[in-house]
Amino acid sequence: MIVTNTGIAFSLSSLGLIFCSFWFSKAFREIGGLRSGSLISFLLSIFFLGLAFEHAILAAAGLFFSTMPDATYALLTVANLILAIVATLGTYLAFYILLPKFSPWPAVLATLVLGLFVVAMTIVTHPHPFIDSDNSLNWNMSRAVELPLYYLLIISLASPFLIFAKSFFQATKNNVKVISLVIMLTHFLGLINVSILFSGLFEHNVGSQTHIFDKILASIGILFVVGFLIVPWVKGWFRSSIEKANITSNKK
Repeated sequence: MIVTNTGIAFSLSSLGLIFCSFWFSKAFREIGGLRSGSLISFLLSIFFLGLAFEHAILAAAGLFFSTMPDATYALLTVANLILAIVATLGTYLAFYILLPKFSPWPAVLATLVLGLFVVAMTIVTHPHPFIDSDNSLNWNMSRAVELPLYYLLIISLASPFLIFAKSFFQATKNNVKVISLVIMLTHFLGLINVSILFSGLFEHNVGSQTHIFDKILASIGILFVVGFLIVPWVKGWFRSSIEKANITSNKK
């Protein structure tokens, strides 16, 4: 078993997305964010949890099965199927929140078809992932898989970016703006990251391409952890300390 940079990067991003998912509904319900306490708030949590699950599967491939091409291929196929479902949900949410007067179903159906096409092409081409010289996991996908997968990733990343861009500019509370800004920034970095991976800029040095992708992905995961775990914990600790100090002073 070889622990790859890819496995570590997807572990961090998965962990960050899990914290984002579990803190999301609670935070927006408390601070009055975008449709807080509604079904949409719940679906947004499911969206981030779905992304976390997809990243966790790819993390497992990079941590435990990197030397087993058939196992990593199977995990990649499952991850792409989950991504198809998540991207479809993201499309629905984007239309519901940003374009409520338009029916989301044509775009939802198109996204689902694209996702299922990615899964089908992954099965047909049967990529054989391998560890490159930078200790990153190269998924070794053909262009027939990479191109539609790139479009699917763009959809899954652009949907929350646009949703929280609207939330950021319409919000009147600073806490809402901060949460929206963190999500916007991480997904913007994600858009840049997948574009680097699939753009062909490092076509003659694939190792550098995957290595850069892993570094940016790990940074995104750390940003999520800081934004949705460490910062709320520190704020809660300070608030609790101040309240205890006030209670003590009042007793005196």
